[in-house]
Amino acid sequence: MDIQSVLLGFLVRKSMTGYDLKKAFSISFAFFSGLSDGTIYPALKKMEQNGLISKRLEIQDGTPNRKIYTITEAGRKSFLESLKSPLALEQPKSSFLMRLFFFADITPEERKEITTRQLDSVNQVRRRLEAARPQVQAHADRFQYLCFDFGLCVFDDMARNLSQIIDALDEDQDERVK
Repeated sequence: MDIQSVLLGFLVRKSMTGYDLKKAFSISFAFFSGLSDGTIYPALKKMEQNGLISKRLEIQDGTPNRKIYTITEAGRKSFLESLKSPLALEQPKSSFLMRLFFFADITPEERKEITTRQLDSVNQVRRRLEAARPQVQAHADRFQYLCFDFGLCVFDDMARNLSQIIDALDEDQDERVK
């Protein structure tokens, strides 16, 4: 799904401000969508121009005015069409795997450092996901929670695979010492 479809999906449920959308996006999709929250505001502007959403300005005293976005009937139709469209098989991309392929060209120490840094990054994301679990459980419907849990499993698998690579690198190092 593209950023437009994701935002329409949030707006199908209720009207939201850009800040609310950014917050919902960061909790729900940021870890495994490949989409950036920096694309939210440009997408909202384009969606409004295309008649998929409407914007209402809420005047506030002492604080900035709020722009509240509401999905239109055309937006609802566009969202449902995108949700039902056929899925193409996604080819996973991994900068780490591309580097791993050429590990023979660097030193054992460099291999271990790169892999360990990657594992640390994956574990950092896993910790943030786990920290978000109570909030997700409290607010997510069944399918949103399944999405969250699936994403967490992906990061668990990456951590396990990286740990196995580190073990293999350690075994290689042990063989050289003998």
